[in-house]
Amino acid sequence: MSTLIKSKFYRLYFLIITLSSIVVAKNNATEDSVIDLVNYPRPTMMTLKTSEDIVIDGFIDENAWSRVDSSYEFYQTQPNPGHLASERTVVRVLFDDVNLYISAMMYDSEPDKIIIESLEQDFDSQSSDCFAIMLDTFNDKKSGYAFLFNPAGAIKDMYINNNGASINRAWEGIVHRKTSITEKGWSIEMAFPISSLRFDPNAKNQDWGINFLRRIKRKSEDVYWSPIEPFEKLLTSSKAGTLTGLSNLKSGRNIQLKPYFLGNQIETDEKLKKIDGGFDVKYGITPTLTLDVTKNTDFSQVDSDEERVNLTRFPLFFPEKRDFFLENASVFEFGDISNYLYRMKPNKWSRTFNLFHSRRIGLQDGEQIPIDYGARLTGKIAGTELGYLNMSTNQKNDILETDFNVFRLKKPILKRSNIGAMIIDRSSISDSTDHRSIGFDANFNINKLLIYSYYATTENTDKMDNNSAGRVAIAFRDQKWDVATYYKRVQKNFSPDVGFIQRTNIGESFLTIGRHKRFSSGSILNLNPYFFINQFDNLDGYLESQAIKLGLDVLFMNGSQLFAGFTQTKENIKSPFELYGFDMPVGEYVFNSFNLNYRGDRTRKILLNGSLNLGKYYNGDRNSVGATVIFNGGYRFRTEFGIDKNVLKFPSTTIDADIYTLRIKYNHSVNLFNSLYFQYNAADERLVSNFRFNLIHSPLSDLFIVYSNISDLSGENTNNGMIALKFTKLFTF
Repeated sequence: MSTLIKSKFYRLYFLIITLSSIVVAKNNATEDSVIDLVNYPRPTMMTLKTSEDIVIDGFIDENAWSRVDSSYEFYQTQPNPGHLASERTVVRVLFDDVNLYISAMMYDSEPDKIIIESLEQDFDSQSSDCFAIMLDTFNDKKSGYAFLFNPAGAIKDMYINNNGASINRAWEGIVHRKTSITEKGWSIEMAFPISSLRFDPNAKNQDWGINFLRRIKRKSEDVYWSPIEPFEKLLTSSKAGTLTGLSNLKSGRNIQLKPYFLGNQIETDEKLKKIDGGFDVKYGITPTLTLDVTKNTDFSQVDSDEERVNLTRFPLFFPEKRDFFLENASVFEFGDISNYLYRMKPNKWSRTFNLFHSRRIGLQDGEQIPIDYGARLTGKIAGTELGYLNMSTNQKNDILETDFNVFRLKKPILKRSNIGAMIIDRSSISDSTDHRSIGFDANFNINKLLIYSYYATTENTDKMDNNSAGRVAIAFRDQKWDVATYYKRVQKNFSPDVGFIQRTNIGESFLTIGRHKRFSSGSILNLNPYFFINQFDNLDGYLESQAIKLGLDVLFMNGSQLFAGFTQTKENIKSPFELYGFDMPVGEYVFNSFNLNYRGDRTRKILLNGSLNLGKYYNGDRNSVGATVIFNGGYRFRTEFGIDKNVLKFPSTTIDADIYTLRIKYNHSVNLFNSLYFQYNAADERLVSNFRFNLIHSPLSDLFIVYSNISDLSGENTNNGMIALKFTKLFTF
C-alpha cells in the first residue's frame, strides 16, 4: 500500500473521530445525578408461597399479589444511562407447589402509543415494547433462562450460558401467560411450571438470580431492575439481582415425550407418498444433565435455505435451521467464536471456520439424508460442561449409512473462563478411511478483556501431515472503545470432515479499533466509527488477500441503522477461478469499493431497507444494489418484497446475478401462524417456494402443513416438491 494511500486512509479515519467528538460535545447536556451502573449494589426481592388460585388472565387482581413485596425501581441503560425509568414498572413474584408466578404492570402515560411488532414466536424484540425476565435458577452467575414478551403476548425465549456469551435460541420453555392493555398501560401475568425449570432441589439455599427488562420502544428506552452498563444485555447473568423466599421446590421427573405423525407426498421424477412417525424424548438425568433421544428424525417443517449470490472464490456458510441441532448448539461450538459485544472479525455475523457444523449430518448438497436415530447428552458434571452427540443416517442412493460421534468438554476456570476439548468422528460402512477431528481451546474473560484461542487437527488416512489449524484472539471493550486483534494459521491439509472451513494454507491476521458514543437526546443513539485491516498470507510465501476498511455504524433513536464503509482490497490470484461462467484471470489486483447499508424503523407501516456496493472488482466494475420494501398491516399481517441486483462488468463479459424475494406472513394469534415465501435466482434460473401453516395446539405441541418446491426453470435439473402434514404432541412426566 503506497504512503499516499495510507495517509488518505488515516486522515479520513481521524476526521471521522474528530467529527464524532464534535457531535458528542453538542449532544452532552448537564444532567441530574445518576446512579453508578458499574458499582450499583445488586438488588434483592422477596417472594411468598401462596395457597390462593392465580388465574392467568392478564389482570393482576388476586389478593395474593398485594401481600408480596413489589419491585419498582428500574434504571435506564439507554438513552440516559443511570437515570430512573421515565415510566413506572411494578413486578411481583409468587409461587406454589406447581408454578412460579410473575406479574408485571407497565404503566404508560401514552398507552395508545404502545408498539407491537408481531405475534410470532421469537418476535423482533428490538422493534417492540416488551417485558423480559432472566432466571438464573442455579444462581451461578453464568447460566439461565431468558423470556421476552410483547404487549400482545408473543414470546421469545432462550437458554444462556457463559454469562450470556453462549445463547441457545432454539430452546423453548413452557410458560402460560396473558396480557392486557388498558388506559393505564399494559400488564402481564405468567405461570412457569416449576417442573419445567432445571434447578437443584437439594440445595439448602434456593435463592435464584433474577433480572427484569422493560423496553419502551417509542422512546428508545431500556430500563432494568438490576442495572447494567449500556453495552451489556439482559443475558449478562452475572449482573442479575437475587430472588429470595423460595422453599420446598419439587423438580418433578423431568421427562418429556414428543411423538410425531407425518403424511407427505414427494414429487421428483415420480410421486412418492409416505406415512411415517417418530419421537423425541428429553430426560433430565440430574438437575444439570439432560439426555435427548430422537428416532426417525423429521425436519419437513423447516424453511428452505435462502438463495444467495456468491461473488467470491470461496464457499458460503449456510446456517443450521433444524431444531434438534439448534438446541444446545452452543455446547458444541468450536472455531472462530466471537462475542456479540465485540468486533472480533471483519464481519460480526460471518462464519469462516467451525470444527463441527451440524449441516454435515443428514444433508448433502441441499438434499436430505434420512436420519435413523440420534442421542445427545448435555449438561454439567461437577461443574464441568459436557456434550455428546451420536447420530446415524441411513443409506440414500450412493451415500452410505454413516455414524457421527461428537464429544465436547469445557472446564470452567477462574470466574468466567474455560478450557476445553473436542473430538469428532465420522465412519461409514465399506469406507475404511478414518475421518476424525480433534481440538483444544482456552477462552479467558477477564473483566472487559477477552482472550480466545484454539488448536485443532484433522486425521484422514491419506492426509496425515500439514493438517492443523490454530488461532489466538484478543479483544477489549468498554463504553468508549473497542480494540481486537487475532492471528490464525490453517495448514493446507486441514480438512474438518464434519465441519466448515473457508480457506486453507493461509496465515490470517486482523486488527480493528473502534470508538463508541451513546447519546441521550437528538436523533442518534449510538455512533461507532472504526478501522480494520484483514490480511491473508499464503503459507507458500506470498500475500494472498488484504482488506483495509474505514467504517461507520450509526444506530438511530427510532431503531433504524446505517452502516457505511470504504474498503481497499488486494487479491493475488495464482490460478483462475470461475464466477458465473467467467474465468477470472491470474494476476495481482488492487481495487476500492464503497458500501452503504440502511435498515429502517421496523415500527413504520411502510419500511425500506437498502444496500449499495459500488466500485472496482478485480479488473472490472461492480454495481450491487439491494432493496426490500416491507408493508406492515398491523402486527398480524406483513408483506416483504426484495431485490438483490448485482452487475459485474469485465473487459470481455458482463455478469448479471439477481435474486427476487416475496414473503407474506399472516399471524392470527400467538398460536396460529401462516407464511408464504417465493425466491427467484435469475442467474441459476431457480425458483424456490414455500408455504407453512403452524398451529400451536398446546405448549410445545404443533400442527404443521407445509408445501415446498424447488423448480429449475432452465430444464437442466429435476424439480423437487413436497407437501407434508405433521402433528406433534408433548407429554410431560
